[in-house]
Order: sequence, then C-alpha cells, then structure tokens
Amino acid sequence: MKYDEGYLYGKRELERSSNYNMSYKFIKEYLQLDDSIFSHHDNCYYLENYCHIEHRGGHRYLRPSKCSKFVLKQGYHLFHNYKWTYSYHGTDSKNIDSILKYGLKIPGSLAGDKVVPSVHGSTYGNGIYTSKIPLYSQLYAPVVKWYGKYFQTILMVRQRSESIDVQEGEGTYTINMLNYKNLHKLYKGKISASEMQYVCFDENSCVLHALLVKVHDYDPKDSDGGEYHKISKILDNLK
Repeated sequence: MKYDEGYLYGKRELERSSNYNMSYKFIKEYLQLDDSIFSHHDNCYYLENYCHIEHRGGHRYLRPSKCSKFVLKQGYHLFHNYKWTYSYHGTDSKNIDSILKYGLKIPGSLAGDKVVPSVHGSTYGNGIYTSKIPLYSQLYAPVVKWYGKYFQTILMVRQRSESIDVQEGEGTYTINMLNYKNLHKLYKGKISASEMQYVCFDENSCVLHALLVKVHDYDPKDSDGGEYHKISKILDNLK
C-alpha cells in the first residue's frame, strides 16, 4: 500500500472519480445541503495518505485518506492562512446541517434554540474536541448505509494555534474499533500518544473549513474488507 498518493484535483479528474461523485450525491440528496454554502472550486478527492504529515500553525497534521473534500465558504478566508492549523471532527451525519449553520459549539451552549449535548464525555474538560489525525476523528463518525454504500462525515477545521490544548485521547475508541490502542504508531514515531487529541475552549477559535465525506464499499468495521481492518494490518506490519 502506498502511503502518500496525494489527491485528485480539478473538474475533469473529479468527474472521473466514482467515490467523489457518490459523495456529492450524498451531500445533495441525503444531507440535502445547498450548493450555495460551498466553494466547489477547491474541492478534491484524497487518495491514500495514511502517513503524510504536514505543518500548519506550529502543529503537525495528517492529510485525510480515501475521501472527498467539499470546501465551505464560511472558512474560506483562512484557506491560505498558515497561522491556523488543521484538525478534524468526526460526527453523526444527522448533526451536519446544524453544525454548518451554527458552527462547532461547546456542550451546554445553544445551537439555535437547542442545547448542544455532550455525546462522548468531557475527559479533558468541557470544550470542542478535534484531532490532527483524521482516522482518529473518523472513529467518532457513525456509518450511514445508503444506496448500497457506507458513508461517514468528518469536518475539517481550522484552529487558532494558541487556543489548542493537546491531550492523549487514545484508548477506548481505538480499542473498540480497531482492537488497538496505539494508532499513533501508524505515523512511525512522528506523532506520539500524548498529542492525539485537541481540546478548544473558545468557539471562535474553531472555524469550519470543509466537509469530508468517506464512502466505503464495505462497513469500515467489517473484518474482511473494511478500512479499520486494513489499518490494523498496517499497524501489525509496523511491529
């Protein structure tokens, strides 16, 4: 498996990608999102970048893998601002519409007229939880089966560097999903277990950049053809 294949970019390349086209259909028909919220000119489809590390805003982050990126207009002003780092926030597809309207909110605050619940707890304090590692955030994105495919939604976020509180974060979710608790080893020592998760206590320091949609032929948890099984095999090979 190649670890750094980059991405497909540009109208012609994207039109030839069946996964990109299916993801676009998903956001239009299943999520029912209007094109007016996107800046489609900068969309892309990420290939297999499981170990591709870049730097933004004084922090390392990983490119996503095997997913479509739909750039949002609301965060476009930060597109070329490299003082703000990238991070990821996996979420249930049913939350996407509200998050795109109101932004990422701290549990207990209001999104419109509804109080935002704490879904996964607050081990490191009551804040917005993200990760520099898209695969880790993906574990928090429930799978939706639609048209015989399996979909997950992840938000790509730009964060003000000084607002980030770095925490460990590995444990229960990686054990349950991957049967591992050392996902950081996938990145060959360049990322440690102690920097897996970000916590932000200032909503204005977390700006939505893009919606990522992953489409799978199999449920990612499937032990034969699923992505989590493939990732576990990569980790086995790194021992």
